[in-house]
Amino acid sequence: MKKTLLTTGIVGALMAGTAAPTGAISDTGSTALPGTGAKVVASAWHCNVYADKCSFKTSTKAMKGGRRYRVSKITNVATVKANGWQATLSLSPSGTMVSENTRQVSWTNKNSWIADISGIADPGGSLNTSITTCSDGGAFKAGVKAFASACAND
Repeated sequence: MKKTLLTTGIVGALMAGTAAPTGAISDTGSTALPGTGAKVVASAWHCNVYADKCSFKTSTKAMKGGRRYRVSKITNVATVKANGWQATLSLSPSGTMVSENTRQVSWTNKNSWIADISGIADPGGSLNTSITTCSDGGAFKAGVKAFASACAND
């Protein structure tokens, strides 16, 4: 009995130190790409429940009639922010430091329909830290451009 409780305690302690997404916080925004019949769709997600680290993903897509729509250039900027008193943030991939609690990662594809970014956020410095994940994206084709944004906030 003691061995079982000890093993359960060790497994529980190990699980508490890892990301344990049981769902996701998400948001999506879209804007028409003028003259093409297509739209630019920005999406942001991050884990709903975590003990230490939290996975995140942002995406910008060009879509037309529910299908992929190839554009000359598509960009995605992921902004991840740790919220809370004296919050700090580490990010993988590391990205650009905006402030002590905010990082940005960007990605651009040419002759494609999608630009995705994903990684792990490690907030710290506060007892009640939460994160906000935003996706700002743009698509360019035949001299027209459009931008869309989404922010997932728990």
